[in-house]
Amino acid sequence: MKHRRSSVLVAVLSASVALTACSAGEEPAGQRRGNASGPQGTLRFGVGFTLDNWDNLNKPNTTYLSTVYQGLVEKAADGITVRPRLATSWKQSQKEITFTLRSGVVFHDGTPFDAEAVKANFGRIRSEPSQYQAILDPVSEVQAVDATHVRLKLRRPAPTLVAQLADRGGYMLSPKSIKDKTLKEKPAGTGPWAYNASATVRDSKVVLDYFDRYYAPKEVGAKRLEIYAIGDDESLFNALATGKVDVAALLPETRKRAESQGYKTLWYPALRYHFLFFDRKKTFADPTVRQAICQALDPKAILTGQFDGLGETYDQRFDPGQPGHNPQVKAYPRNPGQAKALLAGKGVGFSFPVFPGTELLGELVRTQLGEVGVNVKVEKMSTAQYFSTFDTGKYPAAYNTSTSEDPGPYDYYRYRFSTEGAGNPYKVGVPELDRLAEQGLNEADPAKQNAVWQQMTKLIHDQALDCGFLSYPVVFAWDAKRVTNIVPTRYAPSAFRYREALPQR
Repeated sequence: MKHRRSSVLVAVLSASVALTACSAGEEPAGQRRGNASGPQGTLRFGVGFTLDNWDNLNKPNTTYLSTVYQGLVEKAADGITVRPRLATSWKQSQKEITFTLRSGVVFHDGTPFDAEAVKANFGRIRSEPSQYQAILDPVSEVQAVDATHVRLKLRRPAPTLVAQLADRGGYMLSPKSIKDKTLKEKPAGTGPWAYNASATVRDSKVVLDYFDRYYAPKEVGAKRLEIYAIGDDESLFNALATGKVDVAALLPETRKRAESQGYKTLWYPALRYHFLFFDRKKTFADPTVRQAICQALDPKAILTGQFDGLGETYDQRFDPGQPGHNPQVKAYPRNPGQAKALLAGKGVGFSFPVFPGTELLGELVRTQLGEVGVNVKVEKMSTAQYFSTFDTGKYPAAYNTSTSEDPGPYDYYRYRFSTEGAGNPYKVGVPELDRLAEQGLNEADPAKQNAVWQQMTKLIHDQALDCGFLSYPVVFAWDAKRVTNIVPTRYAPSAFRYREALPQR
């Protein structure tokens, strides 16, 4: 099945408008949630990578982390709408954000969830080096007003801060686990399931049991979760076929095989990949080199070759209806002849990292750029090695993305192009982008602000600072006799909505 992302108008905050979130109980109409009689049965999920540890700030393990931890807010299945979770509502202006917290919530270690716990977590985010430090840059002070209210005083407008807190960096951990420094091995969150260390087999199986003090038992389907780390796609499929797992995250090329054997499948765009010009200090300092790369790349061929034709290509970072989308900006048309002319005599070459599941993507990039005279050396490595090195400055380029870009144009700029951004390892700035970003951030009128964001999008395109946009598809296959109601979250990689899955055994 092919998903099309609907155009969603995302409100841009202004100084005169305060937004209040919907009530915590609201859910999409007609969507089945959990078991009316409470959690039942065991859900077994197979993935292709292991759990490193339970550190939410520095380990991209949302597949595991989202079972134990929750944030003040969360994303709906559309990947855009922000819904209450540990906060039941919030009010925001350009000067402050006030969260009302859910009462009666406890962490898995028995510590109460309250305003002081939130303050401790925000303190950790601000002090511990990670890509999430920048989220709280606009915050001058965190105030625990009372047990159920937290106020963030802002030094500058932060229109997408609440949305950013829906990512794993905004998960709430027990203050005790933070203080005792046990959070990496002994996670204590507020999620429906608590980590069962004694039943877990390291690098093989993670077991989680329903937390009997969870505040909303009727929204939870499974009483126990077992997440199996299975190293290759063939073994994952065999685990599904033999009943070892009920649901498996498979490579796109295995989807048709699964369907032919009677399994249900779905695919969804888990990430919006793009070609990342990290080294704009040397390798890609010349904008004509970047323009040539953009004209040499063929995103549709990459989707066909690496992802069995699943996925979508895009003109720019944001969709129609989202702030910053510029209808005048179109993707660079593939033109190898023009690219070759732009690169004549420049001797461009670089190393390019890939991880399991993207090896063919690397070969396609090497071939496409090789046609225009660019020498690309593809370096294959483990998933863990890749994600610990690909954006550290070791490699001049990569094909990837970050959910830190997702909330809006300013976040995209801040993460990818600001000299302070974690996604800009060579720390090369773009003065005109800096000026536009500051102008947009301080513009109170939403229409005028969006016009500035559109200028940023055009500048990024014209200078070829970014291009080659395509979706990274994730495929889930499952046995409908063993589990039903598999629901993914768009633009959330490698994890479905565990609470909503309903085991049938």
